[in-house]
Amino acid sequence: MNQKLFIIFGTGADSVGLVEKITTPISAINGNIVDLRQDVLHGLFTVFMVVDLAASSSPMEEIQALVQSIAEETGLDLSIDKYQPVPRSTRKRNLLMILLGRDRTGIIATVTDILKTYNINIEFSEMVAREDIFLMELMVDTQQCAIPLENLQVVLRDKMQALDIHTLFQSEDVFNKKKRILLFDIHASFIESQTLSQILALTGISASDFNATYQQEDVGAVLNCAAHCLENLPLEVASNVAEAIEVTPGTVELIQTLKIMGYKIALVSRGFSCVSETLKEKLGIDHCFGISLVENDDTIALTGELEHESLENLSRDKVVSRLCRLEGVSTDDITIISDDGAINGPPPGLRLRFDMNVLLGYYNQHILSKESLIGLLGCFGVPAPAE
Repeated sequence: MNQKLFIIFGTGADSVGLVEKITTPISAINGNIVDLRQDVLHGLFTVFMVVDLAASSSPMEEIQALVQSIAEETGLDLSIDKYQPVPRSTRKRNLLMILLGRDRTGIIATVTDILKTYNINIEFSEMVAREDIFLMELMVDTQQCAIPLENLQVVLRDKMQALDIHTLFQSEDVFNKKKRILLFDIHASFIESQTLSQILALTGISASDFNATYQQEDVGAVLNCAAHCLENLPLEVASNVAEAIEVTPGTVELIQTLKIMGYKIALVSRGFSCVSETLKEKLGIDHCFGISLVENDDTIALTGELEHESLENLSRDKVVSRLCRLEGVSTDDITIISDDGAINGPPPGLRLRFDMNVLLGYYNQHILSKESLIGLLGCFGVPAPAE
């Protein structure tokens, strides 16, 4: 086959229509695109394409000028180089590696050093690190691996475990990735302690009054106490407070990237379902489990009681079993990301911005009493003690 292959590659600010603006002029000179990789990363557009110019009568100077004109029109930094393809090996042994856990410095350096040491070639990698979560997928060729595959997996697992990273492998049918679920198991509050302190200061609620509701060690007792504070609160108020929350850009980026990578997302929160269901809608979470409040259909208000079965169903084992049934997966296909019951610091992966104006507006209009405001703060999970 007579081919004249060139690589056109570049980066720049993303905008609608960039691929069309690159490919149309190339087609006009009879350039045939035989390979294309294009991505957008945080507003950065990247493109890599292999073009066959065997059917083009344009001299190289004109082609270079064309690429330059495309760059000027689009604002991209584009280049063109000759390309000599390397035939694919028929003896490849592909392995899909998935690294998942809390983000920290040195994860990528560690895994790539191991792969280099054992003569393993990385052919594709994709990674996201946002809001304290790290996820990386690597497609590697183990054809020339210096040790048996089983030994390699042991080495990788041990090294990654030292960095608190869970390692998964798929060696069969690697181009048909298994369905996997990330379960965010959040015990503490989505409201950071600094924001909580501001709310209490602006409303004049003392730390002792607030802690009286949330000082019990048993989660069930705490949430029952918070729910009792919400007796006769109009449903509209609780819904408006929940709708006013905003997710951080990092959280949006994380969840969207995970879904693009093919992961199902589940959330279990010890907050009330009015918040968890709002998060489900705003982030496109596949499965969401929270604690339901009993509603009075006649008064369209809360009764101050919990649906106790919903609290019992939030045990990790029950949630995992339910996800296995719903998605047709095994427990090995579910990775749990937990805040480990910690009450300080934001929860991993899911960060919220809290609009205090909504709460303060209701409070200043006396729609919210001090007691009901304290109860509403429990909608976001069990908060840390106020100082």
